[in-house]
Amino acid sequence: MTNRVVTLIKFGIVGVMNTAVDALVFTLLAALGTPVLIAQVISYSCGVVNSYWWNGRWTFRDARRQGKKHELLRFVITNLFVLVFSSLMLFLSNRILGWNLVVSKVAATLSGMCLNYIASRYWVFRAVSATVLDPNPGTNERSVS
Repeated sequence: MTNRVVTLIKFGIVGVMNTAVDALVFTLLAALGTPVLIAQVISYSCGVVNSYWWNGRWTFRDARRQGKKHELLRFVITNLFVLVFSSLMLFLSNRILGWNLVVSKVAATLSGMCLNYIASRYWVFRAVSATVLDPNPGTNERSVS
């Protein structure tokens, strides 16, 4: 199997775990009467914490990546965007289109997962080439006179 396929499988496994965390928290909050969008923000945030932990330490751990500070910033930006997008999808499908809440949540989650994979793979946890990490690979630290 190629590295990309293995990475995609790992991302999928982490995605299932994130979805389970998100769904469990969302269901609990909805059962307690929490407004849908507030429940969405809280449950999605719980899934995001799980996602960063597992994707950074397992899914993309073998990639030569940039510093953690940039990675975390990109991760937060990506997930804020996906949160807004999935919340809008949830609202539109449930309130405007009149879909069942469960169907709306599934549609919002699946579309968010697709966006999240693309951003994670190509922006957040992207591998950098060795020349970016060491712009002068052929130079020697010692100078010869």
